[in-house]
Amino acid sequence: MNRYHFKQALLGLLLLAVVMWSALMVPPIKLTSGYFDQIKNQDLSAWLHEIPALQIEVMAAHDSTAGRYVENFLTPLMPYWSDLTVDYVDPTRHPEKVRSYGIQSRGDMVIHHQDRHFVLSSLSYETLFNGLQSLLNPRAGWVLVLDDFGSQSLGLETVGLGRWINMLQRLNYHVTTMAWRPNLSLPNDVKAIVLADPQQALPEPAFQWLQQQLQAGVGLWWLSNPESMASQARLSLLFDAWPAQNTDNNSGQINYQASHQITRDFTYPTIWQGLATFETDGQTVLSTESGAVFAATHESQFGRLLLVGDSDFINNELLQSGGNQSLSLRMLDWVMGYDNRINVPDLSAEKSGLFLTEDHIILMSTILLLLLPGFGLLTAVWLWFSNRRRKT
Repeated sequence: MNRYHFKQALLGLLLLAVVMWSALMVPPIKLTSGYFDQIKNQDLSAWLHEIPALQIEVMAAHDSTAGRYVENFLTPLMPYWSDLTVDYVDPTRHPEKVRSYGIQSRGDMVIHHQDRHFVLSSLSYETLFNGLQSLLNPRAGWVLVLDDFGSQSLGLETVGLGRWINMLQRLNYHVTTMAWRPNLSLPNDVKAIVLADPQQALPEPAFQWLQQQLQAGVGLWWLSNPESMASQARLSLLFDAWPAQNTDNNSGQINYQASHQITRDFTYPTIWQGLATFETDGQTVLSTESGAVFAATHESQFGRLLLVGDSDFINNELLQSGGNQSLSLRMLDWVMGYDNRINVPDLSAEKSGLFLTEDHIILMSTILLLLLPGFGLLTAVWLWFSNRRRKT
């Protein structure tokens, strides 16, 4: 081995030693969902303690792989549910239950309360909690997405809301879509109507119909955009919101109002695509860095109204970005009057989360922006001097 190769090997060993030392000295970074770190919040804890006696049939043998997965899934809930019966049922020995409940795979759970039940086919706490809401509140209510007046597409194309609607159905929300027609009569269990960015001005009969629904206690959620808000004078009157004279489409820094029930303790970043800001006497939910309001609520003596000046934040392209899905669930729960689950943590927003403390951020910035470039620069200078001296 000549002198040059010896130096290269020495440099490689030095770099390896630095990497190993850094791995030992740098504090560990928490790579976890952190879901049940948040379960101690008062809203969720109080709601879990209120859950009455339940019986769960797990369609898997206790000692099977599926059975162990389900057991791990239920374990964090045990301290909150003292009156819980869990029975593991081998589906091969009870084919009549498989047929009766429509079981699709091992590990499916049939959750009973009194004479009612629902089937949980995925290990998702959101799906479980929403299923319990429907189980314990038989008239939990429907969400009607109004598909009319040039509204946003409800399909699966990029700008559509199809994935959002499918997500709600998977989480045990009762959702349907319908076009408005004169004399349209809704069942008493409709709790919310979603206006998915109507582009055409609402005719007077439709506006009167919406007012009647609001007076009947149905919540209204208007999803708007900068291009359409100016043409909806009737909706602006109903929602007590008028397009701002000084437009502020800045979606960089979003302010979540900690005083509002929807955004209290909400910490996930969200992605927006053009904001319709407005002036209102309602309660602010979201605003830009300059203070321009683009989401606000208003509570009448009959029902609740929510206006969000960007319908694209839950379209098929942006729904899974940051906390967009989680925030939309909070908004929908508020409109429907489900105050006891607004602050339930959304596991889906944390599945791929990387949770860094302030010290971690400073340390990683120092390593990536200073130490590594500096080490590379010093190595390049050293090799340049070595090669120059060898040539001379």
